[in-house]
Amino acid sequence: MFSSPRFACRLSAASAWASTEPISPRFIACRRIDGKIHLHKKLPRILIFFATAWTVTSWMFLVDTNLFSHREKFQESDFIMTFYVAGRLVSGGRNSELYPAPHADSFANSPFDHAAHEFLPHLPKASTGAYMYIPLVAGFFAPLSLAGPNLSLFIWQTLSVLALAFSCWVMAQITATKTSNIFFLSSLYGPVFLTLWAGQLGLGFGLAPLCAGYYLLLRQRPLAAGLVWSLLLLKPQYFLAAAFVALILAIIGRYRPFFGMTMGLAILLALTVLIFSPELTTQWLLSHRVSDATYSGGLHAIPAHLITGLPANLMILFPPSMRGVLKWPLYAGAALLWIAGLWYGVKLARAGLDEGKWISLALVTGVWLCSLTLPHLLYYDLCVLMPAGALLLGKNGPLPAGQWFRRIGLAGWVVVSAFLPLLLTFTEQKLLPLILEVILLILLGAFLRLTAPRQFPALGV
Repeated sequence: MFSSPRFACRLSAASAWASTEPISPRFIACRRIDGKIHLHKKLPRILIFFATAWTVTSWMFLVDTNLFSHREKFQESDFIMTFYVAGRLVSGGRNSELYPAPHADSFANSPFDHAAHEFLPHLPKASTGAYMYIPLVAGFFAPLSLAGPNLSLFIWQTLSVLALAFSCWVMAQITATKTSNIFFLSSLYGPVFLTLWAGQLGLGFGLAPLCAGYYLLLRQRPLAAGLVWSLLLLKPQYFLAAAFVALILAIIGRYRPFFGMTMGLAILLALTVLIFSPELTTQWLLSHRVSDATYSGGLHAIPAHLITGLPANLMILFPPSMRGVLKWPLYAGAALLWIAGLWYGVKLARAGLDEGKWISLALVTGVWLCSLTLPHLLYYDLCVLMPAGALLLGKNGPLPAGQWFRRIGLAGWVVVSAFLPLLLTFTEQKLLPLILEVILLILLGAFLRLTAPRQFPALGV
């Protein structure tokens, strides 16, 4: 739908960089030199062509591998062995098998693991089925499970592409950029491809609500923004970024986003209890202990080459016997980063900046902290950085104009994407994801240094 030539020829924005005169939609940058207007094409034609070609090629690859050439192997994909199985259990009235027993210390041989091997005859015996999300997510996938494993994955991939397109449209409204620019270039972002390939939830239940709530907040609808952000409970890796902005607003006396999130969470939990049961809701909460043991206890294999949170990256460098001791200092260090970020955000809010600017700076900080500090983060979860990339690379958005913003955004985008083939090739190298996280930490430090209040005059704010 998005790969036709009609869309490919519309890959430029229509606004000017330093001028208010109307210009052709094929150009964006506009500078006055000796009284003359010099126009510069926004993106090199080769990059536009490559982004479009890659989008079409990657979609063809995803459809072929899932529905035709590797149907049986795809039973080991995240979507089929997790969300398809969860949906089928709910549709069959077997809700009690979603989570391990309250005192279990592993997902191996759990009722869900047995169900995964029951429903998926080609699933390798060594693979462990595990479900860690709220029961509402399993309920959402119950109708999709009726289509069978591979077709339900295809349907979810299609819905995820639509969610990506919606998120790009939202960010395009905020940054005054062409939706097609952001959409096609996002296809070059490594975590987007891996999310679609694995059938993960990041685009549908993470990125779309995060961008929608941000848009509503900038449009002076704080309560609605909080309600939309509460949906991030369905994909909790994105939740803290929104809660971070809402908490900063609450600290300075603007409570509506925080109240909206709190009310939305209460509604979601009430629906979970009513639709399922208090017992199953309790099982879901207790299953987080087993999830944490997956990383800290080494009880069964995890894709260590795709782990991208600093606490887990550092923890897996040590033997399992030492991880339980190291876990809490690492988690405390991550919490300190959030506290420092909160202090920075409140300082921004009280610095007299335009509201759109400081909220946008706070959101960029929040998603960046998510990419660094969450203990159970995998590479595809770095889709959380996409709003930051759109804001930093945009020339007409709420952030102050500046080449250093674009350099930081471009560096992050290129580095994260370039690491995907490395992580998939050198699967035994546990240091590779740690190197990626260190680079992201350095870029965050550069961003915070650039946006310190003493730098505001240099930024023109």
